[in-house]
Amino acid sequence: MKAIVVPINFSACAANAARYAADLALAIRSDLHLVHVIQAPVSSSQLIMTEYLYQEMVDSANQSLEGFRVELQKRTEGKVNIHTLLEAGSLPIKVKQLCQKLEPYAVILGASGPSLEKFLSGSPISSLLHTLNYPVLVVPETVGFTRFRRILLACDPEDLGSGLPQSVPLLKELRERFGSRFDIVTVETGKAEAHHHAIVGTVAAGETLKEPLKELYPEMHVIQSAKIQDGVLEYLKENEADLVMVFPKKHGLFDFHVSQSRKLAKHSPIPVLSLHE
Repeated sequence: MKAIVVPINFSACAANAARYAADLALAIRSDLHLVHVIQAPVSSSQLIMTEYLYQEMVDSANQSLEGFRVELQKRTEGKVNIHTLLEAGSLPIKVKQLCQKLEPYAVILGASGPSLEKFLSGSPISSLLHTLNYPVLVVPETVGFTRFRRILLACDPEDLGSGLPQSVPLLKELRERFGSRFDIVTVETGKAEAHHHAIVGTVAAGETLKEPLKELYPEMHVIQSAKIQDGVLEYLKENEADLVMVFPKKHGLFDFHVSQSRKLAKHSPIPVLSLHE
């Protein structure tokens, strides 16, 4: 099983993401890599990065990383190999380099409340949602790990027509490991500008699915909503799920692109896994 990577900035939400990742690593028998990147401060006449100050930052970060490692080692009863890495430079670049080396199962990020909005819109780490060619899992601060028994796939007709070839192997693995069931949700925005609430309907899979997806026996749902993320969130109010999967696109006309994925991750009450082509 491949590794799980968790960028750590020592906030409460990052700590929760690390614990979530440790529990997931234990469940799938994966290694866990905690990485902290010391980023150069913005140039300012009031802030001078001396060698002493830099060494203080390094020592403090190493101590905090080791504290996390020991805590998670106890949490997993020593059954997970936990590695720590301290780097200096650009967070997205360093995480991307680590992922190119490890080819991880997933990169797990944590955020909460107003900080999640900042995290997804202004933080350098937000670029990981659409620049990494690896699954990126955003975990709300108040959410602990639960086995992925019910997974919601928020996708568009184009994805259904293609059979989601880049995702089917992962979906099959999740079904085998967790007994996962899948709900496919597509959102129609053109017919619902006047609606304040989503309209949810269940449809037969029929011939709309390619063979690889049919083998997963998903339930299909069509939602009418003025906004993509509102429709998915409305569905989640009435239906239980342990994980939402989204498929952001760098190109194309479908509304559910990267910015929509960010908005859903910001408001979702459950973890959101972003998968790229």
